[in-house]
Amino acid sequence: MSVEHAELLRRMAISDERTLSRVLGGSCASDTLDERTAALVRIAALIALDAGEPSYDAAIDAAHLAGAEDEEILGVATAIGAIVGAVKFDAAIPMLPSDLESQRNTA
Repeated sequence: MSVEHAELLRRMAISDERTLSRVLGGSCASDTLDERTAALVRIAALIALDAGEPSYDAAIDAAHLAGAEDEEILGVATAIGAIVGAVKFDAAIPMLPSDLESQRNTA
């Protein structure tokens, strides 16, 4: 583990307010992921957590602002569908861009 990552974990463990704000509520960027990739990862996490619609709306908006296309967002959903299971995947479908819903209905 790098010194930077160890320091980040230490600051999170002691509930450093600035660090927690940056990690939990600020920018989607991390030290190793660009904004677009980080935003797509957050969408995958929301699917895994069975998040509510407002969370999806914010994450999808952030992904679009970071340059992600709807096809990439849908690709994330389909890539993790088998991992998270049918129940969480089905619950996420209405929250995602409409292409996935229409593809599912025609299959």
